[in-house]
Amino acid sequence: MSFTTHQLQLLQRLVSERPEQRRAGGVALLLCEHYSLGTAIGSQVVYRAEHLQRAEQLLRAHDLPVEAHVSGASRADMATFGGLSEKSLSVAPHAGSIAVKCVGTCLHDGNALWTPAGSYLVVTPDVGARITCDRLLLVENLETFRQLERYDWIDYHGLAVLAVFRGDSLLSTGDAAALVRQRTERVWAFVDFDPAGLHIASLLPNDRLERIVIPDLAWLQQASKTSRGRQLFADQEPRLRHALDSAEHPEVRALWKELLALRGGVTQERMLSLRGETPKC
Repeated sequence: MSFTTHQLQLLQRLVSERPEQRRAGGVALLLCEHYSLGTAIGSQVVYRAEHLQRAEQLLRAHDLPVEAHVSGASRADMATFGGLSEKSLSVAPHAGSIAVKCVGTCLHDGNALWTPAGSYLVVTPDVGARITCDRLLLVENLETFRQLERYDWIDYHGLAVLAVFRGDSLLSTGDAAALVRQRTERVWAFVDFDPAGLHIASLLPNDRLERIVIPDLAWLQQASKTSRGRQLFADQEPRLRHALDSAEHPEVRALWKELLALRGGVTQERMLSLRGETPKC
């Protein structure tokens, strides 16, 4: 029989904590019934020294780790135990991964970094922290981030800009946010022109948020007048109104006022159609 993650964790706790008793939960009762680990008495499972010794023997007999691994164990760490899937108790394969893209000359340990059109780099937080640049650019959506060079209306003012993808279900938003917070460069935000996008910008360090990258307001006013634009605003406004009403950054407040007047939004994908149509912003 192979052990589930929860069964393995309980066996390890029995060895390390050596409890005299514990609550008779489903896992404890199963180990009690099938492996004679403890004696069920009412709502508790009572353990004697031989039960705890038996728990350690079970782990060793099945080539399983006796001690719980520290948080962050890799799949390679776990694969050293023949009785354990390399996926068990290990961190997710994308944990600690941040997507970045270079505009201009960004350096890592003095070496120039380059990301071909339509591509990006995935780096660990410590690597990301060592990339030098003039500005950080947080980008909300992955497809926009991947095709950033196609948004040729964006004026980077000749600066070396490290674009950072905000994150999604695979690439942690927390890791990306932590990278932005720990650095000192001024930050630009390229987000959807809608309440959710402005909220993302408002969560950036206010003292370092230098710019929200958007097209010309006259273009946005026309582009927001669609059924999709009105739906975006209607869906997001109720849950984000309080947060945006309380926003402190002057540019966030000004654009929130515009959105309230327009009652429509524009996605980053829609902004791609701007190519070559307006002055650079």
